[in-house]
Amino acid sequence: MTCEICGSPTERLFSVLIEGATLRVCGSCAKLGSPVRERKVTRVAVQRPKPPTSSLEEPSMELVQEYHRVIKQARERLGLSQEQLGHKINEKSSVIRLMESGKLKPNDLLVRKVEHALKIRLLAPVESE
Repeated sequence: MTCEICGSPTERLFSVLIEGATLRVCGSCAKLGSPVRERKVTRVAVQRPKPPTSSLEEPSMELVQEYHRVIKQARERLGLSQEQLGHKINEKSSVIRLMESGKLKPNDLLVRKVEHALKIRLLAPVESE
């Protein structure tokens, strides 16, 4: 091992703070700065919370078969236009139009927004046989 200041080979190096830099130096060069105490890093074990598990399985939900008709009928029942519904749920009217025509299958977030705005249920439990 060599001293970072004078370059001489030495058996033992010291960590010293010299002009704001921590250097590994020999015993004679160690007098030029102040000694740095090396701290041992202790690891703290972080215990992550376990996800809640229920003994009863929640039934999986799927989109109802005629979702596009349900959405259109509920919107018309409330007297809303496609543009008004789009504005209410912060979506474009073209998204509403595509959903009502059955060309767009809504994702979970969009389903929740439409259900809330129109006060309807679009998700039904999956029937297992």
